[in-house]
Amino acid sequence: MPIFWRPQMSIGNEDIDSDHRYLILLINTVELVLRHPEKPEHVLQAFDELDYYARRHFDREERIQIAWGYIHYDEHKVEHQRLLDALAALRMRVETAVSAPGGRTDELAAQSGEISTFLRHWLIDHVMKTDMKLAELFRKRDPF
Repeated sequence: MPIFWRPQMSIGNEDIDSDHRYLILLINTVELVLRHPEKPEHVLQAFDELDYYARRHFDREERIQIAWGYIHYDEHKVEHQRLLDALAALRMRVETAVSAPGGRTDELAAQSGEISTFLRHWLIDHVMKTDMKLAELFRKRDPF
């Protein structure tokens, strides 16, 4: 079942909220291609796009945090790196499954539920627990 953006996910910064909406779309895409592992190149391409965009998003979010003087920036940056490391490890598992002799798509299909659950927690937990702390900052003042 796809993830849908809900207003309560908004942190009050259009750039960050827009990124979060796109990350949801990418996670939904990964889930979709995992349902059809007979096309492993699509699975890897979806993971690559998710990784690429997550890196861009985290960089943008960190620059915004610096501009706004966010006092928890260092901790937030460390969490971003942990999320990227976890995503890289997950992608490695997927790549191992699809590049094995015979392309173990059955193994990939068996792991699809676990992968989907991880990605949902990866994004939703971060947005709702960590990024939501930024909402108060954006409500308090204008950076300029």
